[in-house]
Amino acid sequence: MLHEYPDLRKFFLLVFTFSVYGLPFISNLSLHAENYYRIHHFSKEYYRGGQQNWDISLDGKGRVFIANNAGLIVMSNSGTQLHQLPQHTLIRSVLYYDNKVFTGSFEEFGYWDVHSGGDAIYHSLVPADSSIIMQNDEIWKIVCHHGNIYFQSFGKIICYDGQKTKLIELPGPVLFLLEADERLFVQEINGKLYEIQDDSMVSIPGSDIFSDTEVKSITPFNGGFIIGTSSKGLFHFRDKSFTQWPTDIDDELKSSKINHGIKLGDQFVFGTLLKGLYFIDVQGKLTLHIHSGNGLQNNTILALEADHEQNLWVGMDKGFDFIWFNAPVHLHPDQERQLGTIYTAAVKDNYLYVGTNQGIYRYTFTDGVPENPLFINGSEGQVWFLKEIDGTLFAGLNSGTYTITGNSLLQVSDVSGGYNLSKVVVNDEELLIQSTYSSIVTFKADQASWIKSHTLEGFMAPARFIELDFLGNLLLGHSISGIYLVQPDAGFKEANRSKKMGIQEGLTFPANKIFRVDNRLLVASNEGLLQWDALNTRFLSYLELNEQLEGFAYSHNVLAVGQDKYWFIRDNEIGLYEIRFGKAKLIYHLIPQLLGINLVENYENIIQISDSVYFFCQETGFGLLNLNKLHRLSGSNQPPAIKSARIMKTDGSFRDVLAAGNTSVSNSFNNIDVEFTTNENPGIGSYYQYKLEGIDKEWSGWTTNGRASYNRLPPGNYTFKVRSLMAKGILTEEASLNFKILKPWYLSAYALATDAFLLILLILLIRSSYKRRRWSIQEKQLREENEKMKLLNEQAKAEIVQLTNEKLQSEIDSKNVELAKNTMAIMRKNELLIELKSELEKQKEELGYRLPGRYYENLNRILDHGISSDHEWEMFEHLFDQAHQNFFKRLKVDYPDLTPSELRLCAYLKLNLSSKEIAPLLNITIRGVEEKRYRLRKKMNLSSEQGLTDFIMSF
Repeated sequence: MLHEYPDLRKFFLLVFTFSVYGLPFISNLSLHAENYYRIHHFSKEYYRGGQQNWDISLDGKGRVFIANNAGLIVMSNSGTQLHQLPQHTLIRSVLYYDNKVFTGSFEEFGYWDVHSGGDAIYHSLVPADSSIIMQNDEIWKIVCHHGNIYFQSFGKIICYDGQKTKLIELPGPVLFLLEADERLFVQEINGKLYEIQDDSMVSIPGSDIFSDTEVKSITPFNGGFIIGTSSKGLFHFRDKSFTQWPTDIDDELKSSKINHGIKLGDQFVFGTLLKGLYFIDVQGKLTLHIHSGNGLQNNTILALEADHEQNLWVGMDKGFDFIWFNAPVHLHPDQERQLGTIYTAAVKDNYLYVGTNQGIYRYTFTDGVPENPLFINGSEGQVWFLKEIDGTLFAGLNSGTYTITGNSLLQVSDVSGGYNLSKVVVNDEELLIQSTYSSIVTFKADQASWIKSHTLEGFMAPARFIELDFLGNLLLGHSISGIYLVQPDAGFKEANRSKKMGIQEGLTFPANKIFRVDNRLLVASNEGLLQWDALNTRFLSYLELNEQLEGFAYSHNVLAVGQDKYWFIRDNEIGLYEIRFGKAKLIYHLIPQLLGINLVENYENIIQISDSVYFFCQETGFGLLNLNKLHRLSGSNQPPAIKSARIMKTDGSFRDVLAAGNTSVSNSFNNIDVEFTTNENPGIGSYYQYKLEGIDKEWSGWTTNGRASYNRLPPGNYTFKVRSLMAKGILTEEASLNFKILKPWYLSAYALATDAFLLILLILLIRSSYKRRRWSIQEKQLREENEKMKLLNEQAKAEIVQLTNEKLQSEIDSKNVELAKNTMAIMRKNELLIELKSELEKQKEELGYRLPGRYYENLNRILDHGISSDHEWEMFEHLFDQAHQNFFKRLKVDYPDLTPSELRLCAYLKLNLSSKEIAPLLNITIRGVEEKRYRLRKKMNLSSEQGLTDFIMSF
């Protein structure tokens, strides 16, 4: 996997790697001499554009420009960006030239300024004065010739000299404009070829043989050209003559429809519409055919472009691919999963033996390429190791330990599960010791071979790792957990002591792997490597080596390969070190994923099979890393380029630190987004590490995402650093960016100085106040005495006022009681008189003339006088006015037209009497009271929401 999707740090790019070998490449073709290639797929899910990719152009500085259905795709090692035309039309053609990216579309052509920060500004070259009318014209080809840019549609060819555009006069509609060996060719549709000379069309004699086909490619060859046609195959054009150029696949080329062609090294590459890519050497021999069945995403080839290392970019009807030739890793994928997971390998007699969880396979080396795998019968099951010792190839299997001769096995130990085998010297005698699923097995030399001698008594446990220290102690790494110390007797037959080591021996963490590095026994920990101190029987920190290994001091696996060389494996990176006498030198620092390598988790294994070739065991298939080819890869120690650095507010407004040149910003700009890239080939990719000094203590993990963000940074000085690691294994220098987030105004030096001044002033004021306070203590005490006297006087006055008020309130209460009694008496008297009057009326009706009229009238008059006695009202008014001072006076002032009867009604309402209670007092009916209330409301202009009684009571 070479790419990680930029925003989500998830892999959307699916990279498939294919190996092709045994093909008849010519010996002087250095590009393909190793007979294999790798293909990296880029799908639309990765670049977020359309499916079809019509044209490709490179700037030679790590950027790829692709004409896509959705717009212009710009790809670099920081990711991809899609730029769309104002009309949102598809782009058919693209050409990078002189820091401009020229593109052609439907009725539109122009160029883009693509800035380092990823922004792109489009400039249309379509004349505004209608001197060139683009009517249904679509620009299919863009060619640079002698500094001029030519845009070609089927109906027009437009020349742009950097200042103005002009039309090239054509004989009629034309096909594709093709440039070869600094010459421009174009074919008339259903006609012959023309060459453009001084912006004029010059016909080529004899080219009318192409009138029934289409010329799709013209490439230089031996002082002439090879012309690729869509249906008639290949032609050789030289000295003004055309001849058929024969190949061994003429019929296949004709039927597959050539659509594009370029020269790649000493080969021709033809992209077809139906069958992918054909590679043909200068003798016309097919050397390679890549199609959807063996690597490509799609068989319809729309664009081809080679980089300076002769790798190939391929635009297709579905996505685009990068074909990496001469890659340093030769991968052998087990696509059908017949091999199983690979755990070990060894080379013997020009055979490569591969041990898997299915058994042992033997490969034959042909020109350094393993091929023709043969399964060795009897090796079924898990294979733990393959190792050559003193000319004998040993194999550790589930069923025991065997020697291998050719494709035959010979069992030398029936103890199951031979994990490993090591040669040691005990009491001046050479032995082979082996850890297994259950016990420790010892082998002794017997003439020219090794035979099983005995098992070590007193220890029974599965142990993957076994090492012998200089005192003769065995250190065993359990297959699951724990490291054991076993002390054998002098004859190495019985264990005198066996102990699982722990805290007392310096192992404060779980561990089960033991490594021998530079003749020292090491254990990996989260604090770096620990070395075994045999004299004190404990593990101590190996500070001297840890400091030299830097990040690889935290490796979880160490593999010895060759003389003084070791692979250190940690997380998603590996390092090849040379370590001698405690001095470590890093040779290569690699990202396995970048090379397509997928090691077996927890069982990582790398085996040296020659001076420069290493075998990588993988979960599916295996890989061969050629250090010579790795060394020849391009790459430099140049630091990554920081494309943009935006410091932002939370509302999204930002400042570009690189553009502004001012690296100090206010504290509200406390979010930063940095984008960076390298000039390396984006088809292969780069990995990055970064850190923000002031926030991060350690470098980040390796990532392909060329962007880093930090949010809510506190005020302070910061340095952002980034470095990269390419496929060549070179860790670059660091690129850095300094910026400063200023403190808020209230924390600035001026503000702090002001605060300090105010604080000092406050202290002086407090001190002065304290002195004044002491001076005024006596005065204050006197003042307090005076205050106490005043307070006593005021309290006395308040008590007098209170007593007076209480007395007045008592009098008011008494008056109210008296008023209430008087009112009740009047009310009872009137009720009685009204009742008597009613009874008199009844008797008058019953007796008629028997009750003399004068007696009836006299009694009725006496009763009416008693009911409406003015004396009683005067007494009531007197008492009421004492309880409610000035009530009648205030009423007359506010409502001067109130009658005496209405004043009496107001008084009764003030006492909160009901209409039923008021009626006898006024000697009227309840209905009469309601009518009086209604007239009173009108005179007082009360709204319907206001209650009359409430209003009178609050008056």
